[in-house]
Amino acid sequence: MDRGPSPEQRLEEYRRSLGEDSDDLGELPEDDGRFVGRSADGLVEVTVAAGRVASVAVRLSPAEIPTSDLGDHLATAVDAALASARGVVPAATDPLPDLDVLLDRLNSVGEQSSRFMRQVGSALDDVIAKVGPRTGMHGDPSPSGVDALFSDAATALRTARDSLAGFQGPQVTGNGSDEDHEVWVTIGVDGAVSKVELSGAVRDMTSRQFNDRARQAVNAALEDWTAKRRDQSPPDAAGADFGRLAAQADALRTQSLDQLRGYTTKLKSIMGSIGEP
Repeated sequence: MDRGPSPEQRLEEYRRSLGEDSDDLGELPEDDGRFVGRSADGLVEVTVAAGRVASVAVRLSPAEIPTSDLGDHLATAVDAALASARGVVPAATDPLPDLDVLLDRLNSVGEQSSRFMRQVGSALDDVIAKVGPRTGMHGDPSPSGVDALFSDAATALRTARDSLAGFQGPQVTGNGSDEDHEVWVTIGVDGAVSKVELSGAVRDMTSRQFNDRARQAVNAALEDWTAKRRDQSPPDAAGADFGRLAAQADALRTQSLDQLRGYTTKLKSIMGSIGEP
């Protein structure tokens, strides 16, 4: 009866995998500066580049979609694309994220990550105890510094939250339409689409015509919103040490990559001990 790979074979496969995977450790996937958002079922797809809508693509013709639903799908897709873009390439006029929500999520992720890493260490301890005498495998697989890393990240977030308290920027809305005034879009104070209004003529448009009108309207509204944010004086931010916040963020990025590299090196060392005298 086939019992499958032996423990020694599985360890050898894991060791090769570690060597291959660690070559690209810390590398970020390349992107072309374009961010895509989709509505439910991919009915509307929006691509954002440089903070503006580069394209809109509706899967069906406007006549096949109830007008109110089409507006909702457009808003959902635009907001998803803008959120992705702002998360990677933020601009000075972008709304600030809710740091309290981020802090809660960080604490939750930190607890889950610490628990998972302890499980990994415990599992490898069991493997070493069972096959170590036969294979020579040895080492300490316990993770280190995970809790400290998340604690430092939480401290940085709390510092940012306290420093930026009340610094949300001008609370303005933006409005815009296409050149024929068939599609109207409103951008709310949070930088997301709050309203889409479509004229009756939209139902007679081809998909290509609607795509172009929608792109014009969203961009006009974004231009209006951005201009108002830029022109109005923000609240006093003299108490915010932006240099310190930037330094903390940069240190955390470096620390997280260094820790991941270090733990991978530790695991590779354990795998490399197999067969040593």
